[in-house]
Amino acid sequence: MTIITAAELAPRIDLAVTAVEGVREVYSARPVVARAFEHVTDVDGSLTAVDETAGARAITVCIGVSRDDDAAAVAAAVAAAARGAGDDETPASVRVRVSRLIVPAS
Repeated sequence: MTIITAAELAPRIDLAVTAVEGVREVYSARPVVARAFEHVTDVDGSLTAVDETAGARAITVCIGVSRDDDAAAVAAAVAAAARGAGDDETPASVRVRVSRLIVPAS
Protein backbone atom coordinates (compact mmCIF):
# COMPACT_ATOMS: atom_id res chain seq x y z
CA MET A 1 0.00 0.00 0.00
CA THR A 2 1.26 3.45 -0.89
CA ILE A 3 1.31 6.05 1.87
CA ILE A 4 -0.32 9.35 0.91
CA THR A 5 1.57 12.46 2.00
CA ALA A 6 -0.11 15.41 3.68
CA ALA A 7 0.49 17.52 0.55
CA GLU A 8 -1.29 14.93 -1.59
CA LEU A 9 -4.11 14.33 0.89
CA ALA A 10 -5.15 17.93 1.57
CA PRO A 11 -6.46 18.68 -1.97
CA ARG A 12 -8.34 15.36 -1.95
CA ILE A 13 -10.03 16.35 1.28
CA ASP A 14 -10.87 19.79 -0.16
CA LEU A 15 -12.72 18.10 -3.04
CA ALA A 16 -14.47 15.60 -0.77
CA VAL A 17 -15.64 18.33 1.63
CA THR A 18 -17.06 20.56 -1.10
CA ALA A 19 -19.20 17.61 -2.25
CA VAL A 20 -20.85 17.19 1.16
CA GLU A 21 -24.47 18.31 1.19
CA GLY A 22 -24.96 21.29 3.48
CA VAL A 23 -21.47 22.73 3.07
CA ARG A 24 -21.98 26.27 1.79
CA GLU A 25 -18.38 27.53 2.12
CA VAL A 26 -14.96 26.07 2.81
CA TYR A 27 -12.36 28.25 4.50
CA SER A 28 -8.64 27.84 4.97
CA ALA A 29 -7.64 25.99 8.11
CA ARG A 30 -3.96 26.43 7.38
CA PRO A 31 -1.62 28.85 9.14
CA VAL A 32 -1.45 32.40 7.81
CA VAL A 33 2.29 32.10 7.21
CA ALA A 34 1.83 29.13 4.86
CA ARG A 35 -0.92 30.91 2.93
CA ALA A 36 1.17 34.08 2.65
CA PHE A 37 4.15 32.12 1.33
CA GLU A 38 1.95 30.45 -1.30
CA HIS A 39 0.51 33.81 -2.29
CA VAL A 40 3.97 35.34 -2.73
CA THR A 41 5.31 32.34 -4.66
CA ASP A 42 2.11 32.09 -6.75
CA VAL A 43 1.40 28.50 -5.69
CA ASP A 44 -2.12 27.14 -5.30
CA GLY A 45 -2.47 25.62 -1.86
CA SER A 46 -5.22 23.61 -0.26
CA LEU A 47 -7.69 24.81 2.35
CA THR A 48 -7.45 21.75 4.59
CA ALA A 49 -4.71 21.53 7.22
CA VAL A 50 -3.12 18.09 7.49
CA ASP A 51 -0.43 17.56 10.13
CA GLU A 52 1.45 14.26 10.32
CA THR A 53 3.21 13.20 13.52
CA ALA A 54 4.21 9.80 14.86
CA GLY A 55 2.34 7.81 12.21
CA ALA A 56 -0.97 9.61 12.69
CA ARG A 57 -2.69 12.58 11.05
CA ALA A 58 -4.50 15.55 12.52
CA ILE A 59 -6.87 17.00 9.92
CA THR A 60 -8.61 20.35 10.32
CA VAL A 61 -11.36 21.60 8.01
CA CYS A 62 -13.27 24.90 8.30
CA ILE A 63 -16.75 25.07 6.78
CA GLY A 64 -19.73 27.37 6.65
CA VAL A 65 -23.32 26.12 6.90
CA SER A 66 -26.57 28.03 6.53
CA ARG A 67 -28.80 28.71 9.49
CA ASP A 68 -31.29 26.19 8.08
CA ASP A 69 -28.80 23.30 8.03
CA ASP A 70 -28.17 20.87 10.88
CA ALA A 71 -24.60 21.92 11.68
CA ALA A 72 -23.80 18.77 13.68
CA ALA A 73 -24.98 16.46 10.89
CA VAL A 74 -23.05 18.39 8.25
CA ALA A 75 -19.90 18.38 10.43
CA ALA A 76 -20.20 14.61 10.93
CA ALA A 77 -20.55 14.10 7.16
CA VAL A 78 -17.52 16.34 6.56
CA ALA A 79 -15.44 14.35 9.07
CA ALA A 80 -16.43 11.10 7.35
CA ALA A 81 -15.56 12.56 3.93
CA ALA A 82 -12.18 13.74 5.22
CA ARG A 83 -11.35 10.30 6.64
CA GLY A 84 -12.47 8.63 3.40
CA ALA A 85 -10.33 10.85 1.18
CA GLY A 86 -7.18 8.91 2.05
CA ASP A 87 -6.71 5.44 0.57
CA ASP A 88 -4.19 4.31 3.17
CA GLU A 89 -4.74 3.02 6.69
CA THR A 90 -3.05 5.89 8.53
CA PRO A 91 -5.04 6.79 11.67
CA ALA A 92 -6.52 10.28 11.57
CA SER A 93 -8.30 12.61 13.93
CA VAL A 94 -10.54 15.15 12.24
CA ARG A 95 -11.54 18.55 13.60
CA VAL A 96 -14.33 20.38 11.79
CA ARG A 97 -14.75 24.06 12.59
CA VAL A 98 -18.23 25.26 11.70
CA SER A 99 -19.33 28.82 11.00
CA ARG A 100 -23.02 29.57 10.84
CA LEU A 101 -23.89 31.72 7.84
CA ILE A 102 -26.75 34.19 8.06
CA VAL A 103 -28.00 33.60 4.51
CA PRO A 104 -30.62 30.89 4.00
CA ALA A 105 -29.77 27.66 2.21
CA SER A 106 -29.96 27.92 -1.56
